[in-house]
Amino acid sequence: MAERPSVHLFLGPEEGQKAEAIEKIIQDLTARNAEQPEIHRFYAGEARMPEAFAVLRNKSLFAKHRLVIIAAADSIKRKEDVDACIQYTGSPAPDATLVLASSELTREIHPKILAAVPKAAQRIFWEMYENQKNGWIVNFFNQRKIRIEQAAVDFLLDMVENNTRDLRAECERLSLFFGPETSIGLDGVEHYIYHSKEENVFTLFDRISGRDFPSSEEILEKILLSREADATQIVSGLLWQFRRLASLQMLMAANYDASEALSKLKITSKKAQRTYIDACRQYSRMELESILLLLAEFDSRFRAIKTDLHSVLLHLLVYYIVIRGGRGAWQLGV
Repeated sequence: MAERPSVHLFLGPEEGQKAEAIEKIIQDLTARNAEQPEIHRFYAGEARMPEAFAVLRNKSLFAKHRLVIIAAADSIKRKEDVDACIQYTGSPAPDATLVLASSELTREIHPKILAAVPKAAQRIFWEMYENQKNGWIVNFFNQRKIRIEQAAVDFLLDMVENNTRDLRAECERLSLFFGPETSIGLDGVEHYIYHSKEENVFTLFDRISGRDFPSSEEILEKILLSREADATQIVSGLLWQFRRLASLQMLMAANYDASEALSKLKITSKKAQRTYIDACRQYSRMELESILLLLAEFDSRFRAIKTDLHSVLLHLLVYYIVIRGGRGAWQLGV
């Protein structure tokens, strides 16, 4: 068996393939040592790095090999943490493996750490190309003998982060809900979401659509505590629904009756129909224009700032939508 590097640097946004690469390391170590390695996981933003490297150095009483996975490696910035990382990578333990992982690219990694990890042990996991996403989802359901309509595929691509880990998790839940020999359309996906017991971006929109600020804040907090969705997913979900709402309002302004407009936009769930019609009454055309600009601005900012600020900004976003109708933030919609 070829000798595997004992230090790895896995970067990039494609979390699904990154997880598969780590699982392959675990399998190889298990085959080599005839037992699974002792696995330790650390988050660089929350743990002291010298402790993680001490685990790598100290032999275990219970396993022949130790695997340490340090997530958010781009957060290793303090001098003592950087020094500990460089010292270890310069002379790694023979019976341990280190994986430094980050969703960021090389420019976000401390240059000394980047220089300390051999180039051959560095990998970047890129997001799927646009023309790959559609086929990935269709193939996933085909393997489970489920047909999925293009409108439902487009919906998933709008709502789920562009990596196979999150896509797989959402598609797995849908496949279990519908089962083999079925067909999934957009209305079916909406039915599944509205009837799931978990709070999500759709139940959040339901409260926002009625301009119920306390309930909107409460549901947002539950979503954040569940860790089922991050800030960019929440904003993408709200943006998708508000765009749909704006389209509905435009159709109704063009003398389509409510049922015709809802049918044209493929809003078939009775629950969703009530939500959108109520939202048309609650928000003016100018407010919707401001909200769409606001959501696009927040989406851009969430991708540029540290995640520890996301929760506060999400609550602020809900305030500006529900109370201010999208007006006032960063001089948008004033």
